[in-house]
Amino acid sequence: MTRTELTQEEKLAYEFAVHWREPDYCPDLSSVDWLRLANLLCNNRMGVLGSQVFERAKPTVPQDAQKIFDGQIEKYKRAALLFEGPLKTYLVSAAKRDLDTLVLKGLWLCEKIYKNPVIRPGSDIDILVHHDQVDACLALLKEQGIGEYWPNLLNDEYFARHHLHQQRSSQDLSIWFEIHWALDHPYTQLTVDYAGIFKRARPGQLLGAPVQEMALPDLLISLAIHLVKHAVYLPSLLERDDLKRIILADGMLMYFLDVTEVIKQSKPKIDWDLTVQLAGSWGAVDILSAVLQVCSRYLEAPVPESVLSTLPVTAPPVIIRNLMSRAVEQKLARYENLSGNRFWQLLIAPNGAFILRPIRLLETGLYFFPPADYLNRRYGQANLLMRIRHLFLALWQMLRFSWDSIYFGLERYFRLKRMGKNASLFNTLGTDL
Repeated sequence: MTRTELTQEEKLAYEFAVHWREPDYCPDLSSVDWLRLANLLCNNRMGVLGSQVFERAKPTVPQDAQKIFDGQIEKYKRAALLFEGPLKTYLVSAAKRDLDTLVLKGLWLCEKIYKNPVIRPGSDIDILVHHDQVDACLALLKEQGIGEYWPNLLNDEYFARHHLHQQRSSQDLSIWFEIHWALDHPYTQLTVDYAGIFKRARPGQLLGAPVQEMALPDLLISLAIHLVKHAVYLPSLLERDDLKRIILADGMLMYFLDVTEVIKQSKPKIDWDLTVQLAGSWGAVDILSAVLQVCSRYLEAPVPESVLSTLPVTAPPVIIRNLMSRAVEQKLARYENLSGNRFWQLLIAPNGAFILRPIRLLETGLYFFPPADYLNRRYGQANLLMRIRHLFLALWQMLRFSWDSIYFGLERYFRLKRMGKNASLFNTLGTDL
């Protein structure tokens, strides 16, 4: 039976997210299960944020719980220290070569939104560049000693055809760059105007280096797209009574806080009309609406009611809702330390080799028979001939995707075997900081 009532520790996680900036906020921690709270906050990337609350409340934190908090704090300090230098070097060099760069999430949010370099630096450095400048960016990174050192990597050609970024790392795998030309893989119903994003961007500074900064509407939608790329179930299960627990079980609360904090910090400057317009033209209405509704309901994000009413979430097919429900049940089972179904656990597992997690194949199936809105956005018309043309195009793309996955997957498998390494599709091979 689904449990909807939150525990004290779960309630505190949401309280911290809402009130952590308030100097007078002093939560009641008298009867808290400290070990559960520590694991809950850190699994949601909120260990540093929680420690800031504790500095004001001054509770006596048991040693075992404090060790968990300290572990995340040290990890994030190490990540920030590792990433700042290479990112600054890249930005300075990119500016000299006229390579426009937008920094996504991570250190950008730390400096611009949270004003704290270690609050959520991420596990890698995500940058967005013009599609035709990807090779130049890769060459620049290679000059910095950031190259193809991760043995798990598939051939660049595979990623160029079927995904949204290339990956590069330092030789010791401690520093990672993801060079994005898109916000999601090509088999979605998104039609993001990347040229428009760069056109609306304005010059700024990050870590003392020149960078392009997204306009606020682009920033909000890009954060929402990234969030739902991981929490693929969100638009389908938005009205579930236990959604707050699902978010915590999935470790996604900090991602929603990112969007909330951008809104809170930038409220007077946000052009909501343009935000709604772009969401519609990009096919991101369901994504943005679902994220904004969670931020408004649970994190007190000041989203105008008129915006929420203008962005309805279209109910997905029943089969998709049911499948997504089955998937989140596995997350909840793991969260409660219960045994789950092995098949469904495999479906939601991260894929170390191919990036596209198995669960996303459910939504990819809708790409074959998209609504008229998508066809109009992509092709300018939605007649029967265009539907047939798109279906054949999608079939061809999936055939090529399948062939490339087998071809490059086998190449990777035998390469790893020759190196004496784990050739599993779900390995990580030492990528964690």
